[in-house]
Amino acid sequence: MAASRSCSRASRPLCSNRQTLSTSGRRKTMHVRLKGLNSVTKRLADGKTVTYHYAWKGGPRLLGKPGSAEFIASYNEAVASRRKAPAGELLRIMQLYQASSDFLDLAVSTRREYIRHLRNSIEPEFRDFPISALADRRSRAEFLAWRDRMAIKGRRQADYAYSVLARIFSWSFNRGLTPSNPRRARRTSLQSGSRRQGMV
Repeated sequence: MAASRSCSRASRPLCSNRQTLSTSGRRKTMHVRLKGLNSVTKRLADGKTVTYHYAWKGGPRLLGKPGSAEFIASYNEAVASRRKAPAGELLRIMQLYQASSDFLDLAVSTRREYIRHLRNSIEPEFRDFPISALADRRSRAEFLAWRDRMAIKGRRQADYAYSVLARIFSWSFNRGLTPSNPRRARRTSLQSGSRRQGMV
C-alpha cells in the first residue's frame, strides 16, 4: 500500500487516517492513500446515482463509508485475500461474482448479508478449493457436509450461507468460469419443518 503524508481534498475520502504522536506529545493525523482503489458510479432504477468502491478493478466491493474504519479494514482484507487467490481456486470466483452486475443489482441489505456469509463462513472453508475439482460429482458431498456442520449451530444460517454459495456456482457456471455446478441437483432446505425444494 502506497502511503503519503497528505491527500488532496478530492481524494481524501479514499484515504485512511492514522494518528501519530509528535515529539511534543501532540497527536498528528497522517493521511494514507489506499493503492489501486477503483470507484464506479451507477444509476439505479429510481434514477438515483450511487458510487461503489472496489479494492481494485475487478476486485471485491468494499464495505463501509470511504475513510471509515470498516472501509479500511475491508480494503486490507481484500488485499490480503488477493495475494492468496490463484486463478484456479474458488476464492477467485467469489471475487469475480462480487464485482459482477448480478451482485451489485441486489439490495444493499442483501449484499451485506452475502458478504458477511462469504467472509465468515464460505471463504474460510473453500477459498483454496480447486475450481477443477467441481467437475467431480463427489465435490457436492463436501459442500453438503459443510452445510450440515453449520446446521448444528443454526439451520437458518446454514441454509442462507449454502444459498449464497449456490448463487455463485450458478453465476460462474453460466459464464463458463467453472466446469460444473454442484448445486444443479434438486435440494431440500434444512429448516425445521420445511419441505421447500428448488432448482439452482
